[in-house]
This record gives sequence, structure tokens and C-alpha cells, in this order.
Amino acid sequence: MVSRGSEKYEDENDFIEFISKHSGCNNSVTDYEHTTFYFALGGIQKKQLSSALDRFTHFFIKPLMKKDVIKRMTEIVKEDLQLSSSSYDTPRRNRLLSSFAPIGHPVNKFPLLYAMTMNYDNDESIDKLYDALHTFRERHYSAHRMKLVIQATLSLDTLEKYVKRFFIDIPSNWLPPDDFTKFTSNDYLNINNFRKIYKIKPFKNICHLQITWVMPSLLHLYKSKPHNYILWIIKHEGKGSLISYLLKKRWAFGFVHDNPDDDFEHNSIYTLFNFTINLTQEGLQHVSKILDVIFSFINLLKSKGPQKRIYDEIYKITENKFRLLGNNDYVDCLCKNMHLYPPRDYITGKQNYFEYDPEAIQNCLYYLMPETVNIMIFDKNLSESDHDQIPENWIERWRSIEPLPDFHLPFLNESLTSNDDALFKITRNYPIKLIENRLLEIWYLQKIGPKCYINFQFIAYPLGFQSPKTAALMKMYCNVFKQLLQTELFPAIMSDIHYDITVSEKGIIIKMNGFNEKLLKFLSIVATYMTKYSTVVKKNLFESVKVKQLEICYNKFTKPEKLIKNVKLCILKETIHYTHIDTYIALRDINFEEFQKFVKSFTDCLYIQCFVRGSILRDTVINAVKQYVKEINCSPLVLSATSQTEITQIPLGTSYCKLKNIDKTDVNSVITNYYQVGIKSIELSALLDVIINIMLDILDDDSFFQEQFDDGDICVRRDDNEILGFSITVYTDETHKHTSKYMDQLIGEFLKKIIKVLGEFSHDDFNITKKSLIKEEREQLTDIMFPENEVDRNWNEIMKQQYMFDKFEKKIVAINNIKLDELRKWFALNVLNESNFRKLSLHVVGTDPKEVKTRKANDLIVDTATDSNKIQDFVLEYIIDDQQETKSNYITNIEQ
Repeated sequence: MVSRGSEKYEDENDFIEFISKHSGCNNSVTDYEHTTFYFALGGIQKKQLSSALDRFTHFFIKPLMKKDVIKRMTEIVKEDLQLSSSSYDTPRRNRLLSSFAPIGHPVNKFPLLYAMTMNYDNDESIDKLYDALHTFRERHYSAHRMKLVIQATLSLDTLEKYVKRFFIDIPSNWLPPDDFTKFTSNDYLNINNFRKIYKIKPFKNICHLQITWVMPSLLHLYKSKPHNYILWIIKHEGKGSLISYLLKKRWAFGFVHDNPDDDFEHNSIYTLFNFTINLTQEGLQHVSKILDVIFSFINLLKSKGPQKRIYDEIYKITENKFRLLGNNDYVDCLCKNMHLYPPRDYITGKQNYFEYDPEAIQNCLYYLMPETVNIMIFDKNLSESDHDQIPENWIERWRSIEPLPDFHLPFLNESLTSNDDALFKITRNYPIKLIENRLLEIWYLQKIGPKCYINFQFIAYPLGFQSPKTAALMKMYCNVFKQLLQTELFPAIMSDIHYDITVSEKGIIIKMNGFNEKLLKFLSIVATYMTKYSTVVKKNLFESVKVKQLEICYNKFTKPEKLIKNVKLCILKETIHYTHIDTYIALRDINFEEFQKFVKSFTDCLYIQCFVRGSILRDTVINAVKQYVKEINCSPLVLSATSQTEITQIPLGTSYCKLKNIDKTDVNSVITNYYQVGIKSIELSALLDVIINIMLDILDDDSFFQEQFDDGDICVRRDDNEILGFSITVYTDETHKHTSKYMDQLIGEFLKKIIKVLGEFSHDDFNITKKSLIKEEREQLTDIMFPENEVDRNWNEIMKQQYMFDKFEKKIVAINNIKLDELRKWFALNVLNESNFRKLSLHVVGTDPKEVKTRKANDLIVDTATDSNKIQDFVLEYIIDDQQETKSNYITNIEQ
């Protein structure tokens, strides 16, 4: 509320509009113990920053917090809470844990938030809320309890003057914060309600096992971080680890990545020590055995005790990340750190380790007792949520269970870098080709610095996957390969070497990056596993990955926003006309023997593209890549003259394709209007980017279209195999207040609004738009904090065999050369003139809410993701309506 108008700047949207006008962003985040207010400006200038700071500081000097604004904001908060309580599992889990605290405890307030907010529904309750908010602000929003971080491309003297000038008038009441000392005992959650097994039916399609213990607050132990030391070992995925055992048993997919350092988990009152395992369907049937395995591993940690060797390894890993990789997320992170750590540790306190404290580690291990654990099982197959006492015989067994023979502590990590003195020295240049032959091409870009990037594309299908079965096999190849590598490569991953294996349009892509002197050894391991892949893969791993892949594929065609993109590409591609549905059905029919045969044959004939960026010597690069290719032992692939899938030219006028949602319970609709423009060129790309920017600016200023279009990828430039176009996508929600036909017409009205605004555009306005876009392009070229962006730009040129590495520089020149009159004429001719444009209008129409209600009442809603009897249900259902009677083309079979 404080950011919604002040005595000096009364308009509640004044600050938001100012920041938006200057290409900035702003946000406020309310956590459990801290609230952070943040803003950033694009292209900071002295005048802009001073005006922004003046507006910003008046939030805290004399905010208005008017009753009518409070009433409106309350409705927004209600909607957010309703969405959170009915759509997201983490807030729901947090509310449940909070409810275990005694009445009157600060933690117990959060479950009451929902009920309290829902009761603010009349003038009397709003009056009380108004008084409470003003009292709260006067009590807690005091300058002596605030921390400030400001970062800008101005001198420190100037920034200091700004701070003194604008922040001096924020009042201080010198009152201490609320004292939570009496709540810091560890007893508040150690009650019967906490120490149970909770079986929860999740909102999302997940199967998770979460284990939680409560410990006293550990904020004061930030130098040693004993709980993180223990979690690091538990979550280790190398040989002898907990997760490697569960993977072998096909009981788990891995750990769920979470944020253990948010205020709910780690605060001044308590610390929640927890980890979450992503279970397979088979794992759900063996939860009691998995719990035995977990306590077996914990007992290993207790018997071995703290290990300085492991602590030193964690210390080195975090130090490398901090010193060599840097961090661009300074401002909001620093601001919160100033509340938690002494000044000397503001920057390093959250991440780094400073001292080995075996006693603190031992104390944390003590808290991991069977009798104090909380267990939550999130099972999508449950009919309703429930809870049970943990059986006493389980607890007794966990106390004394011996470590399994498979378990041991992590081995010494030989992948850790010793390159402590490397510094980035960027010199602008472009990749050069080192080798090109019938089998291999190597591109190389030398950059002085600690990190090296190596990308490979293994081309097996130069014209793309011609069948859904091939597409399904390729996806399985990648996902099973990643699982095979997981245990072997985990030590390298912990030392900050990263890799990814994905399916491309022609084969697979392997990307890896890490410290220069260790990455080549990593490369050798990948080559070895790629060679013996077909002999080491086991049927149980194949089946486990297949189940997961079926779920992923199912979710792709049952979500309308994903289905519409897939259908668009099927229509546009000249020879490939299968959808995610076809791939899903093909995947269901693939058996292990077929997969093994495919894996073995994949490396028979390949064409390999490679790009290396780093400070490794070029001869070293050539020798390492050649050795990698030699180990794979493949023959050269015969490439055709045309090694790219051709794109269908959309007929003149409008072509319609209208479909029903595959998921009959989904009431949401999506409409995409795609305008095909022409063959890609620098000039045409620049023109489209300028148009898209103008569209987005107009949309920001037009409340009518903002409301009608709701959320969506409103305007996006498209590049489909070197054919350019742009699309406008909008969504309708469950209210069904507008039909897809109406939204289609509304997009047309929006485009008419564009041409009208273009006609009123001054040359100065147009130049401002071009300068803003040029600035964005230049920032992408000069952002040294994210070398991945440069790698991706150059890699895309290599994969497409375009090799225009100076494309961004040429595009900047092209943007600068665009004339306003030319833009107006082009837009009128190619976008609004139906006799000249090529438009594809795609509609995925949601199910009528009344029909959904009827189906639920008749129990016709089933989970078809893994139901083998429902294959026939997965078909595209085309809609025929009155628009078919027009002269427009109407697509009722995308395979034709």
C-alpha cells in the first residue's frame, strides 16, 4: 500500500508509470521477516534517477494509503490468495506446517491470513484494516530499521549526495523490532501434529516425498552453515549416494530443487531442515522401504561424523562460484543481507563458507531423529488428503538400521579447479573455423577467462525427424543418456561443470561448460558413455524414463498454449505433419529392444558440428575434439544439398484452423494469429522488431486492449526456418466472457489501432523507439556478465550454417536506417491489406464450463496420461463454424 501514492505524488500509479516510461521495472516482495522494495531503470541518466528516487522515498515519508485504494488492493490480494490456495502446493504445505505452532505463536499467524483477508468485505472491515495498516506502518516503517542499496553508472560521490538528499526525510521512531526471543525454543513444532505422515493430494501432477525436521535458528552460524553441509551430502548424486541407490531401484527420479534459504525455511525463530524426492509410480508403492533407505543413509552420516575433507570441498566449490563467476543479482540480495550479517560479510555471508565447525555439524545431526520427523507424501492418485501416526515399530527400526553396503561418503572430487587467478579480459571477435571435412566441423572463439564452453550437434536426420516414432526415440535417447551420466558426472557438476543434452530438429545437442582445465576430462567421460550406451542401459531405467516422458508429452498436447504452437508448426512444415499426440502414441508402443537397436544405430552415420569458446589453445581444442569423435567411431553422414525443412507458404488472405481442447476439463481458450511475412533478411528482421516494439508500447498505454487481451505472449516476431513473420496470441479464461471469434476480431481492431497511431507518430517519437531498440541490441552484445548469450548467438549461426556472426551489428545499422514513412506503407500493405497478407488464425477452444460440471458430476473425468485404454481419445477435434462460409481457407486436417 505504501507504494500507491504519497502526499507529493498523489496518483496511485504515478511511480509505476514513471518507471515503465523509462524502460524500467519495480517490485515489492513481502517475506516472513522482511519486505523488499526494488526498482530499476533502463538507460539510467542523472535526471531520471533523481526523479525516481524522489518518488520512491515518498513511499516512506508520507504515503497516502487511501481507503478506496486499500479496498481495491484487498480484492487483488484476495484473488492472489485464492489462486495460491487452489493452485500451488508449496504455499499450501507452508500453511499446514505453520498451523502446527501454538495459537499466539508468530508462525501460526500465516494460516489465519487467508480467513482474515476473505473477511474484508464491507466498509466496517475496511475501516479497521485502514487503521491497522497505518498503525503497522508507523510502528515498523522506520528509517533506523531500513537498509538501502543503490547501484548506478554514476560516481560514488554523486550517489552519496542522492542518498543524503532524498532519504534524509524518512522518519525514525527509534522503537526496537518485535522481540521473538521467547519463541526461539525448539518445542513449538515438536508436537504430535507435526510428527506424523501426511498424505496430500496435490494440485499439480506430482509424486513427492518430503522429509522435514525442525531445528533452532541457525542464522548465527552462517560462517559454518552446518545444516547445508549435511544437506550437501544427502543431496549428493554421485556413486554411493542416497539418490543413486533410489535411481537403481526405479523408486525416484531425483531430488526436487527447492530454496532452503527463504524466510519460511530459515529465519530468526527456527530452521526447517528438509529435502524432497521426486518419486516414480513404483516408488510410491515402496514408501516404507524408501524411508528405511533414508534413515540408513542418515545413520551413515552419524557414524562417520563431520569430515573436514568434505567441508573443504564445499568451501572450494562455493569460493570458485563467487570469485570466478561473479553475480549480477547485487541490489536486492545485498539489501536483505545487510539485515542478516555484519558489514564485512554483506556480500559473501549468504553463499560462502568461512570456518569448519564440527561441533555445530554434530548438533545438527542430532536433530535428525526418527521420532521428531515430519513426513509428507504428495500423491496425485489420492482421492483425498489424510494423515497417520508414524508406527512405533518404524521409529524403532530407523533408530538402529545399519547403513546399506551400497552407501559411502562422496569420494574426493578431482574436477575442482585450481585456476584461482583467472580474470575476464574480453576482446570482441568472432568464431573461426578450425576444421571442416565430411564428418566434422570445428569452430573456435578464443576468450581469456576461467570458463570454457563446448557445444556439439550430432546430425543424424538432416531433413528432420520424418516420423513421430523417430522423434519419440530421439527424446528417449537424450533423457536416458542423461540418467546414465548422472551418477558418473555428479562430482564434476558439484565443481561447477554444467552440461545438457537436448533434441534438436536434426539429432541431438550436447552443451557443456566449466573451468578450462577440467572440461576436457569431462568431455572424455561423455564420449565413453556415448560409445557403450547400448550395452550399459538397462530395461528398468528405460521403463522408468518412458513413464516420465509419457507424462511430459501428455502435458504438451493437453495444454492449449502448447498445442496451438505445435499445430502451427505442423501446418507450416513442408514434410513433417505429426503432432505431440502422434509422438505420444508412438512412444507408448516403443519397447526396450527397439530402443536398444536405435541407440546402437544412432552413431553409425553422423555429421558433427562443434563450437568451442574459451582460453584453451586451438591445437588442444583440435586434438580433444578429434579424440572425442574417434571414440564415437562413426561414419560420415551424406548431407543433401538442402539440409533444412522447407516451410509452407500460407495462401493469400486468412486461413483458419479451429480445434477443441484435448483436455475436456480445461475451459481456457487460446487464439494465435500468425502473419507470414517473407524470407529472412537483416532489414526485414529489423523492421519487424521495430513494429513489435511499437505494438507493445501502444498496448502498455491502452487500458482497453490490456483488459481484453489479459495475459499472453501478445506480440512476438517469429523465425521458422528462415521464414519471418509475427504472431499475436491472446487467452480467454474460465468465465467465457468472449468467444475465440470475438478475440480474433479484436486482434484485427488492435492492428487498426496500430496503423492509426503510426499515422500520428512524430519523427521524434519514432527516433526514440529506434534508439530504445538499438540500446537493447547493444546490451546483448556487451553484457560480459552473461557470456552464455554470446555463445548461444554464435552457436545458432553455426547450427543453421548461416555464419553471420556480426548479425547484431548489422541489425543495429538496419534499425537506424528505417524511415517512418516506409514503415507506415509496409504495415498498411502487409498487415491490413487482406488481398496481400498471409494470415493463419489458430484457435484452441476451451470446454464450456457447464459441460465440465456435467462431466464431473457423471464421473467422466479420468487421468488419461498413463491409461493405455484411452489412446483413441487423443485426436484433434476440428471445429466448423460460420467463418467457414467466408472466402477464407479452412483447415480441417493438418496432415493434408
